[in-house]
Amino acid sequence: MTKDPTKGTEGASEGAVSHLYGNRARLKPRALSLLGATTWAADLSPCLDRPYLVKGWLDQSALSVLYGPSNSGKSFLALDLAHHVAKGRSWGNRRVNKGRVLYIAAEGGGGFANRVAALDEPEFFVLSIPVTLTGPDSAAAPLTEVLQHLAAVGGAGFDMIVIDTMARVMGGRDENAAPDIADLVRNLDLIRRVTGAHVMLVHHTGKDTGRGARGHSSLRAAIDTEIELSRDDLGQITAEVTKQRDGPTGYRFCYQLRQVELGLDQDGDPVTTCLVDPAVPAEAGRAGVSEAARKALSLLNRLIEERGEAHRKPQYPSHAGVSFDLWRDACMTEGELSSSENRNTRKRAFNRCREELETAREIVVRDDLVWVVQ
Repeated sequence: MTKDPTKGTEGASEGAVSHLYGNRARLKPRALSLLGATTWAADLSPCLDRPYLVKGWLDQSALSVLYGPSNSGKSFLALDLAHHVAKGRSWGNRRVNKGRVLYIAAEGGGGFANRVAALDEPEFFVLSIPVTLTGPDSAAAPLTEVLQHLAAVGGAGFDMIVIDTMARVMGGRDENAAPDIADLVRNLDLIRRVTGAHVMLVHHTGKDTGRGARGHSSLRAAIDTEIELSRDDLGQITAEVTKQRDGPTGYRFCYQLRQVELGLDQDGDPVTTCLVDPAVPAEAGRAGVSEAARKALSLLNRLIEERGEAHRKPQYPSHAGVSFDLWRDACMTEGELSSSENRNTRKRAFNRCREELETAREIVVRDDLVWVVQ
């Protein structure tokens, strides 16, 4: 039913309202529809309930971009978000509405399968072939058909679609060209309108990370939510909401990538991948550090002063560290972490100290090296 624009307009000029109403019959259907959508401002009520997937981060039926530099864990975080939405589990101490998820791993490869295999009983669909979402050969229309088919078979529609990465679905088009970005956004909007799902793009920063996501600025104007990732020298990654249409920004989620072993390859070597490991605030950890852990930390500081070296790799802190084995052996022989003479008991005492110090973010361990957090 078309809304009568003359209702609830007590503050308007009676003559003006009468004039609008009297001429309504002359309007064509499309114009009449626009008139029906015109509302007197005083009749508007606040929208208190905001439909969300992850409260404060991802709204339902919205378009978002999650971006960051290389080696910042973009895909791991997107996968973690998708997994939590599919499970209906809280994420980053935020409420989550359970939803049906499709993850488009356009880059494909065995590495992605390993990432999924590390998750706890994942419950989402994966499309792991390259798709193009621009130009005359865009897969947007057939993709929506597939999603509608899966919805009909499964009895429920999709609530979240992750596209990883944007570069892979551009189909050779130019990220820096406004017409090509507009074409991409049109196809994403088609998917979003037909399915009602939140669509998330995983994207990269440009050469100048301070200028935001790579490509034409019209992309940022078109999206509802922007999440930026940054990584510090100690390997901690911070995700921050830097744009939220009609909502607050500044929400942060800090994490590290924890290596997990999946099994052994044909040569007997371990096959590993990573999981998102939420970081514990430093203030929360320091209060619980034991006397033994403080002794281990003091010994580590002494070893770094005497024998520390800087290791120039992107994933390592820029300041000096030492061999993890060197620190462990020193703690077990001269660290006074345990009064026991039993080596296994001393080793367990060291492991407890190491865990305390990592939880408190007093130290960072990477590969076979250890650093004190500066």
